[in-house]
Amino acid sequence: MKILIVDSSAPFRLLLRTCLSDLPDTEIIGVANNGKKALDMIAHLQPDLITLSMKMPDMDGIEILYQMREKYPHIKVIVVACSTETDAEKTLKAMELGAFDFILKPDTNVVDKKTYLQDKLLPEIQQARSLKSVFKRVHVPVKVTPTAVNAAASPLKTSHKVTRGVFKADVVAIGSSTGGPAALQEVLSQLPENFSVPVVVTQHMPKAFITSLATRLNQSSPLVCRVAGQGEVLQAGHVYMAPGDVHMKIMQRGSALVAQLEAGVRVNHAIPSVDVTYESLVALSPAVKTLAVVLTGMGNDGAKGAKLLSEQGNHVLVQNEESSVVWGMAGETFRNGAANEVLPLADIAKAMLRHVA
Repeated sequence: MKILIVDSSAPFRLLLRTCLSDLPDTEIIGVANNGKKALDMIAHLQPDLITLSMKMPDMDGIEILYQMREKYPHIKVIVVACSTETDAEKTLKAMELGAFDFILKPDTNVVDKKTYLQDKLLPEIQQARSLKSVFKRVHVPVKVTPTAVNAAASPLKTSHKVTRGVFKADVVAIGSSTGGPAALQEVLSQLPENFSVPVVVTQHMPKAFITSLATRLNQSSPLVCRVAGQGEVLQAGHVYMAPGDVHMKIMQRGSALVAQLEAGVRVNHAIPSVDVTYESLVALSPAVKTLAVVLTGMGNDGAKGAKLLSEQGNHVLVQNEESSVVWGMAGETFRNGAANEVLPLADIAKAMLRHVA
C-alpha cells in the first residue's frame, strides 16, 4: 500500500514515517508539510492511503478533503488528530466528508510512541486495503420534521427473515464504531421528536470526540441528544451517548431505566464497549424489551451481547454490508445468528419505528 504522510510537524512526520515503514506491505511514497504540497503530491503520486493532520499552515485537513472527494474518491484517508475540542470538531467533519477513520496522536504520557502508533495504525491499514471508496457512502442528512418518517410505511425488504411476530421495545440500544458518526446522523435525523422510548448509543470514540458528536447529533436530529450522566434517568425521545472513557450499563430503578457509568478495562479492545451495554440489558430481560441496533464498525464488539439479547427474546437489527463502511461488528452479529433483520442504513430508522410502542 502506497502511503502519503501529511503533517505540519517535522518531528511527527519523521516518527510516522519510521512507524509506517516497519509495517508489512507498506511503502511511504512522500511526506507533505502543508495542504498545497499535499494536493500536488496526491495528483502526482496517486497514493492508496493518506495520513492527514487537521492542522496545516495554508489549508487545514477539511479543505484538503473537500477537494479530494471530488477528484480522488478512491484514496483512503486516516485522520491523525490531537485530543482537543478543536480537533474533535474537525475530525468529525472529516469523517462526514469521507475520511475512513481516525487515530489520536500519542500524548506526553505515552512512553513508547512508536509502538503506540503502530498498534493503532496496523488494523486501520489492514481494513483500508479491503475498502473501495468511502466518499460515495457519505450522506449528511438535514434536520427533518417529526412527520418526515411514516411508521406505517410499506414493508421493508430485508436480507434476513424476521423470525418473530410483532416486537415492541422499551429501549433502543445502538452500537457503532468505524463509520458510526455519519451512520448515526442518518438514522437519528429520521426519527420524530415524539419517539416513544429512550435511545442509548455506544460509539467507539474518546471523550472529547463523543462530546462533539453528541452536540452535532443534537443539531441534526429532532431528538434530544447528549452525553449520558451518572445515574441519569432515561427519557423517551432522548438519545444518551456513552462517555468516551467509561463503560455504560443500563440499570433499573423502580420502573425507570438509568445510566450506570463505570470505569474499567477495555472489552473487545474498546472503552466504552457495546457488549458491556448490551449485557446489562440482557440482565433486565424479559421484563425490559430491547431493540438492539448494530451499525458499521471494525471488530466484533456487540456481537456477543446481541446474541445474548436475541436468545432472551429481544430483537436485533443489523446494518447490511453494502451500506457499511466496515462490516465488522454488524457482520459478526449476522454470522453468529443474532440478527432478526439485516437492512440498508436508509431503512434502519423506519424499522426502529415499527418496533417501538
